[in-house]
Amino acid sequence: MTNSATVIIRARASAGAVCALGLITVALLAGMLATAHTSRAESGYRYWSYWTSSSDGTWKYASEGSGTRIPADGDVEGWRFGIAGDESFIQPSSPPDFDSICAQQNGGEGTKRIAVVIDPGSSSEAPAGEEPGSIRTECVVTNEKATGYQVLAEVAEVRTDAGFVCGLDGYPASECAPVVDVPEVTEADSPTDPGVDDLSEPTSATTASDASTSTRDPGTPLLTAVAVSLIALIGFGIWRRRRHTESV
Repeated sequence: MTNSATVIIRARASAGAVCALGLITVALLAGMLATAHTSRAESGYRYWSYWTSSSDGTWKYASEGSGTRIPADGDVEGWRFGIAGDESFIQPSSPPDFDSICAQQNGGEGTKRIAVVIDPGSSSEAPAGEEPGSIRTECVVTNEKATGYQVLAEVAEVRTDAGFVCGLDGYPASECAPVVDVPEVTEADSPTDPGVDDLSEPTSATTASDASTSTRDPGTPLLTAVAVSLIALIGFGIWRRRRHTESV
């Protein structure tokens, strides 16, 4: 066998090894991605989440804790108890309809009207031995500088711990934002748009309030790593092959 043939065979073998290594890398990283997604979807926080009305008449997760947020006249504040995870949709099931909630309530000078929706959620998300009550709506006329938390305290008995809103009107009885398994979601448990993924992790607020959203997506960095690794390995194989060919 000539030296030229030997170089070509070695180059091809090297390229094949690089491709095989690339496939192994892709498989390993894909496995990591699947594992990360699975573990992320298995559990979530069970707590009272805080929502506000948006200009298009839908709910949005509050970007500020109720202890510091000052709702304006005509706003709708929502509280929904449930499990925040990949397979859970926990926004209030009643729409943020200010006109229907506060239609019979007049305001006054130096006051504001805030509609409040309190949704205890579904039985599938309730703590063991407890049952959620019925969803209810209230219209609160309060001081124009009142915070979301102060508005809530006017219509519900609020239990707090370390900055979290843990219970409303005795529900749940004692727990406060534990990490629990996410139950299988049914149509009845998911009144919101099923295309929306809400992964919410409660954090401490400035005063006696609730939570802010922390969305994690481990898929994107892993997919990027797969692409970068594969491109680098293929590039290395091409470089090696050209080097051996040019040396012939």
